[in-house]
Amino acid sequence: MNVVAEQLQAAVQTLRAYGAKRVLLFGSYLETPERARDLDLAVEGIPLRRLLDADVAVDAVLGVPYDLVSREGNPGFYDVIKNHAKVLYDEDKTA
Repeated sequence: MNVVAEQLQAAVQTLRAYGAKRVLLFGSYLETPERARDLDLAVEGIPLRRLLDADVAVDAVLGVPYDLVSREGNPGFYDVIKNHAKVLYDEDKTA
C-alpha cells in the first residue's frame, strides 16, 4: 500500500469516527495523481456542529494538503461531484 493510500485509509477511519456514512475522493488526485497538489474529499453524514472537529482531526492524520466538502454544508456541490468521485467508504455497502 502506498503512502497516500495509507493516509486516505486513516482519513476515512477518522471521518467515520465523527459519523461519516459516506466518504468520496474527487478532483485532481483522482484524475491525475502525479500532478495533484492536494486531495479533495467529500463526506456525508457528519453533523455540521462536528464538521470543524472532523476537519482538524483529518488534518492531523492526512499530512498533505486537502479540501473537505460536506454534503450537509454544501448539498448542491456534493450532488455535482458525487457522480464523478471514487467511493472510499459507504456505510450502506459494508456489512
